[in-house]
Amino acid sequence: MQKITYIILSSLLFLYGCSKEDFEIPEINNKEIPTGNLLSLKGITANLDSREQNISTFTVEDQFVEGYVISSDKEGNFFKELIIQDTVESPTIGVVVLLDERALYQRYPFGTKIRIRLKGLSIGFKNGVVSLGILKESEIEAIDFSSIDNHVFRTTETKEIKPLPFKLEDLKANDVLKYVTVDNLQFNQNLLFPELKTLAGEVADKFDGLRAMQQCASGVELMLCTSTFASFKNVDLPQSSGTITGIITRDFGDDFFVFKINSIAHLNFNEQERCDPVFFECNTTNNFSATEVLFKEDFETITNENKLDPLGWFNINTTRDEKRWVDKKVINVANRVLSISAQNTNLRPLEAWLITPEINLENTINAYLQFRIRTRFNTGKALDVWITEDFSGNPLTTKWKHLPVVVPILSSNFKIIQQDISCFKNKVRLAFQYKGYDPIITSTYEVDDVQILGIKKE
Repeated sequence: MQKITYIILSSLLFLYGCSKEDFEIPEINNKEIPTGNLLSLKGITANLDSREQNISTFTVEDQFVEGYVISSDKEGNFFKELIIQDTVESPTIGVVVLLDERALYQRYPFGTKIRIRLKGLSIGFKNGVVSLGILKESEIEAIDFSSIDNHVFRTTETKEIKPLPFKLEDLKANDVLKYVTVDNLQFNQNLLFPELKTLAGEVADKFDGLRAMQQCASGVELMLCTSTFASFKNVDLPQSSGTITGIITRDFGDDFFVFKINSIAHLNFNEQERCDPVFFECNTTNNFSATEVLFKEDFETITNENKLDPLGWFNINTTRDEKRWVDKKVINVANRVLSISAQNTNLRPLEAWLITPEINLENTINAYLQFRIRTRFNTGKALDVWITEDFSGNPLTTKWKHLPVVVPILSSNFKIIQQDISCFKNKVRLAFQYKGYDPIITSTYEVDDVQILGIKKE
């Protein structure tokens, strides 16, 4: 009986010890850290091309690469992968190392330098980022659990990783997989009102929660990506602004850039004031029932955007480039639109204004703007709508009023947008301002059937 009691008591103590959330990470003693020809992370990725999706396989003995671990799966936001970068600070490149093992933070803590034996491994693009693993058929997959100890070695060196100060408008494709910090960020107010959202705990969240963050100075948006398996998925989005530290990468489908954090402690939105845009609203009752057309342009005769000029339109790029709104025929439909995208322009930003001719609203009531819009390949909001009664000839020196027009934020079919402008009683111009940042925000917008409707008083 005493023996049984002892066994039960010992088991309880063991379970209690394992259930503690905070415990010391055990020292990992590799039998021996192998030596050989040390290659650089930059060197082994030099010949990769994301468009060609080419893959390099290592066949030479005694070739190794080293890097510092900048990801952690302790709180569940990363899964069976280590992200490493080449230096402790000011990194030039990062790589995902795919490993078929959980709780990698115990063996390879954040800041640890690891050495990787390359023979038998392959490197290429997976889900939009450079990944190192085993080539199976034509895909790079995780290194098998039984092979990890033959390839990945934890050195005795652990350093404090210094996050790279970063501005979203400067983002280029080779900035992914680096440990960075971004300040003056806030979550899109549509995520806060009328109902406050969580990081990834909503019913619609499948695998990942995507939440748009906006940088105050530039207005550039980037999605925060939180796994639905993360321990902090049910945390409410902070309603103020602040700083975030983590890793810029790509979403699972390689459609857009996202930001991932190791820990909720790295989301420091600490009661700083928000920087929401100030919108102008007429604060009048308008049921959008007026059918009298005060202005209309359907772009059917615009077979070249230069044909807009004689009609009184302004189509202006304000970023010292020729890229602006262009005419386009919608495929398989007898319809013409004006379209714009920052894709492959290498412009940060591409700012282009499409400004209507002067429209007389004198002696009108219930006037409202109506247009159709479609967005495709949407990687973030890049369109705003403005109105002015005093156009200077230059959109950058004109005093505009920002209209609270809600444009589609996901790729969509054409939608009809209506906006009350009935409180304006003089001559006005409307403007569609596109501000994209290649490659981070390159959404395509197509605008059609721009109209002002209202009632002319006798």
